[in-house]
Amino acid sequence: MKHLKMIFLVLLGAILLSACATGATSTSWPGLSADSTNAYLADGNNVYAVRLSDGVKVWQYPDKAGTPKFFAAPVLTPDGQLLIASAGTDRAFLSLDPATGKEKWAAPYTGAQNIWIASPLVVGDMIYAANNDGTLYVLKLATGEFQWSLPISGSLWGAPVSNGKLVFVTSLDHFLYAIDPQSRKVAWKADLGGSIPGSPAVSADGSTLYIGGFTKKVTAINAADGAIRWTAETKDWVWDAPALDGDTVYAADISGYIYSLGAANGKNAWPELQPDGPITASPLVLSDGTVVFVTESGLAYAFDRASGKAWGVGTNIGGKIYTTPVISGELILVAPLGADSLLVALNKGGNVAWKFTGK
Repeated sequence: MKHLKMIFLVLLGAILLSACATGATSTSWPGLSADSTNAYLADGNNVYAVRLSDGVKVWQYPDKAGTPKFFAAPVLTPDGQLLIASAGTDRAFLSLDPATGKEKWAAPYTGAQNIWIASPLVVGDMIYAANNDGTLYVLKLATGEFQWSLPISGSLWGAPVSNGKLVFVTSLDHFLYAIDPQSRKVAWKADLGGSIPGSPAVSADGSTLYIGGFTKKVTAINAADGAIRWTAETKDWVWDAPALDGDTVYAADISGYIYSLGAANGKNAWPELQPDGPITASPLVLSDGTVVFVTESGLAYAFDRASGKAWGVGTNIGGKIYTTPVISGELILVAPLGADSLLVALNKGGNVAWKFTGK
């Protein structure tokens, strides 16, 4: 727990430093996404496409040595782009071809005063990007052209989410903001009593938001007006977004406790469980009812949805894991920090299928 709270302070300091000097060294854990063919990994100075069938590198961006900085997970768009948030350069966003890694467009400087930690959100033909300067920037999806911006408050670390009507943005200033894209104004805001580094999870019908934060609780919020529906106490901070599976909300805290909460009432269905150590990543729910949690100590655990019982012992990935794992087909993708491998693929039995070292 103390390690995670120290990381929060170190990361915050590194972010402030990078805002003042473009040559400063960035400190962040990897960003990860995938489609049915490749995994896309943003790791420090590079973005990699890794073939899922065998773990072989397809392309690397940039293809020559350089000093760009990439904090956020790449985002695949419905029109076939791979959006990369760039920090430490004069280009706010890059659009790459997922197949080749070649640039489709590079957005010019948008006026942002800090770096991009959060992944962008795509709604329709617009990109909604939350910057660490406390502002939401909106760009045109086709070209990256700046459209408008809305100053909010505090540092924005969580990716925006939407229910199709409003765009929701979290802040380290303790507030959850609901933005109306039509009026370009804040529709409502809710004070959750602590910093919120992660994103909300949105219910399937768009009516409810589920959110953690540095408040030692998970909160369910009415998406229409910000009214609190219920709160569930946790042992410690909940760093990232909960995961939803039908009528259940899964969450984890930085003391390593995991929770299975009723979406309607917040009641925990599992006994007190603490599989290993601190957890910052969101849970991953598989189609067979298994719930995967990864820990700071580099282990991945699978739990039965109904009983909360662990399926065997944890798989040792190595390094430290702060990034939410990703599922693609039959593979669970995990991106450790400080390990020999940049990316590890597990099968659903928890066995290692392949490892990617960056070469």
